[in-house]
Amino acid sequence: MKFPITRESLQAFDNAKEQEELKEEETQKRLTLILDGLCKEFKHAMPSNSKEKKFVWRGFNNITIMNYHQDRNSAKKDYIPIFIDKVKEVFIGCDIIIDPLKTYLIIDWS
Repeated sequence: MKFPITRESLQAFDNAKEQEELKEEETQKRLTLILDGLCKEFKHAMPSNSKEKKFVWRGFNNITIMNYHQDRNSAKKDYIPIFIDKVKEVFIGCDIIIDPLKTYLIIDWS
């Protein structure tokens, strides 16, 4: 529920819809925190990666865990494409590669 709120919105309140919106908001917050962690690691590792022009991030299992720990009653949602879109918004023009086992992510700016 977002404030300020209108009388019409209160009259049309749907608890199931509200709960779904809260879950989505929480998911977006978690993805943002994971992305922030990736950016911090990138900043720290940049001096050693500047010649190779690649960064390998091994924190990708956080996204895989999010996929695994979904509510059994809700529809399954793959968070990997959502996260990749967020990464592409931050690393503009870079190639974003995921290994086949989904254990790491490569940011390539060569």
